[in-house]
Amino acid sequence: MKNEYLLAIEGRLHGYHTRLKELHFSAPTMSLHKVIDDFDSALQEFDDTIMEDAQSIFGFIEPGMINPVLPEETEIEALLRSIRAMLADMKDNLQEKLYTGIINTVDDFWSELNKTIYLVMICKKEC
Repeated sequence: MKNEYLLAIEGRLHGYHTRLKELHFSAPTMSLHKVIDDFDSALQEFDDTIMEDAQSIFGFIEPGMINPVLPEETEIEALLRSIRAMLADMKDNLQEKLYTGIINTVDDFWSELNKTIYLVMICKKEC
């Protein structure tokens, strides 16, 4: 059932948020610090949008239903690649028309992710 799939995605998103905060606080430059912080805000907006859409399909998420999963990646580039892989998996697994709003949100966020990858590359080059 897709509800369990989306709850698993939600757990991963909470883990990504935690890891992004760790990377934000340990960023070696102010420019990278800001890029990570801006991306984390976009990730939280993405999370909120897709889960509100999911709740319109499956009903409310109750306390205790979300199990955060901290990613293994501890470098920003690897973390962003992991998020991109999750987005690709979402596009593969949510193909029914019922999930059109979620997939449109995935597509929009993918663009934000690509922009962030570019900005991280610039920040790393400036160091």
